[in-house]
Amino acid sequence: YQNGYPIKTVYTQAPQKSNRGQKINKSPIHKISELLNLEVRTPITFKNNKEEFEYLKKIDADLVIVVAYGQLIPESFLKLAKKGFINVHASLLPKWRGAAPIQRAIMNLDDKTGISIMKITKELDSGPICNLYKIDLSKTDNSKMISEKLSNLASIKILDNIDAIDENRAVFKNQEENLATYAKK
Repeated sequence: YQNGYPIKTVYTQAPQKSNRGQKINKSPIHKISELLNLEVRTPITFKNNKEEFEYLKKIDADLVIVVAYGQLIPESFLKLAKKGFINVHASLLPKWRGAAPIQRAIMNLDDKTGISIMKITKELDSGPICNLYKIDLSKTDNSKMISEKLSNLASIKILDNIDAIDENRAVFKNQEENLATYAKK
């Protein structure tokens, strides 16, 4: 948004009960999107969701960026953006596919982690990768610290990747399946 990219719609998790009193709270993404007067949609699921399918089809998106969304996106939806659905995943794929890559990197005492810019395919975190960006891990890092480092890195690096994808300069390479590991919750 700050860099002038046109954003048609923002999808985020539906408001959920949280904090004291279990009040219904919007996600931080929902709140900032409303502040910026961006349309926000919060479907419970995309599976068999004809309304969201037709909506995405109608807006005729060039590119969809997904970050920590927490839902599987059906294969039929993945064909609705001209340049695809791109995921910013918090690991150096194919290592730590799945829901808890930061926690698994810590538990495994990995020396490095990072982010992967990848195309979403029907299989979980297995699409071709455009770029990997690494950071060193120290023994004193915790998941919150690593999450913040990776978020800052992603917010900078995604801009170059959007431009490369838009200008057809991005090169996507398949992951080495024999090296895949999974980050269970």
